[in-house]
Amino acid sequence: MFQIAWIILIAVAFSHVHAQTKPIIIGEGVRGAMYLPAYIAEEKGFFKKRELDTKIVTFSRSNDLNALIAGDIQFDLTAPDKIIHGALGGFPAKMVMGVTRGLNLALVVHPSIKSAADLKGKPVAITGFSGLPYTGLLLTLKELGMTRDQVVPLNIGGKTARFEALLANRVPAAILDPPYTTMAAKEGYRLLVDLAPLDVAYLRNVVAVSEKSLREDSRTVARFVEAFAEGMRFYRNKANKDENLRILAKYLRLPLDKQRAVVEEGYETYREVMLRKPYADANAMKLALEIVAESNPKAKGVNLSALVDNSFIEKLDREGVLDK
Repeated sequence: MFQIAWIILIAVAFSHVHAQTKPIIIGEGVRGAMYLPAYIAEEKGFFKKRELDTKIVTFSRSNDLNALIAGDIQFDLTAPDKIIHGALGGFPAKMVMGVTRGLNLALVVHPSIKSAADLKGKPVAITGFSGLPYTGLLLTLKELGMTRDQVVPLNIGGKTARFEALLANRVPAAILDPPYTTMAAKEGYRLLVDLAPLDVAYLRNVVAVSEKSLREDSRTVARFVEAFAEGMRFYRNKANKDENLRILAKYLRLPLDKQRAVVEEGYETYREVMLRKPYADANAMKLALEIVAESNPKAKGVNLSALVDNSFIEKLDREGVLDK
């Protein structure tokens, strides 16, 4: 009997160690300061001290949800509209924390464009007819008293591709965010509309997991959320600025000594919109839902609250962790 009990104890211990060392893949559709808390948690050992062996990978935004559901990644750093689209396609995923709120996008134009009248009928570089660039286009046009039909939206690609297309004069206008807005301004381009100063109720970035992970490995989800939240607090603390800039420059693969202004703007911009209490607020996803519904009317029937699990953040909030 003693031998059997000993064998069971060893098996349980081995299983526990194996679970602790299982690689945790964190996927991001784009690399930028909005996900600096993850980079901080990786570099500062916030994941490691919670027995999470993590790796951050960047890949096409169109593939992240497929990878999440397939189990190729365990956490998806993404945008709410992706989860809404996923729900319409039957992908069982939920948002477990918010990251940033608001929009710091701008409609950047050629110096010759000085008004809404000058913009009419001209191409504007975006990334498809969903997601943040498209949202930014609709909102900036609204500020100008214009509609989408009065410009020619072009699917150019990611932010780097849009920036390069603008500078190469392949398009006279583009939706950009920092640091590309600053880089474009230095080249003489104008910010015809800047959304950053506006209080837009828009949950921009979130962390999502599969429903399978929530059912079968909630302990790992809880530890990840705690580590990520610690990364967010480290980011917001101004005393950590120099170290945060070094970490961000490393992940952006930019030489800090030569590109400090660019790195610093990205850092400052997202620090301002980083959530203090990172709830995945369903009310701040309504605009994203409306935009998805433009192309898919079935989205009007989506229950946003059903796509959210705030239980992990609620626990941290009750414990006072988020107030530190």
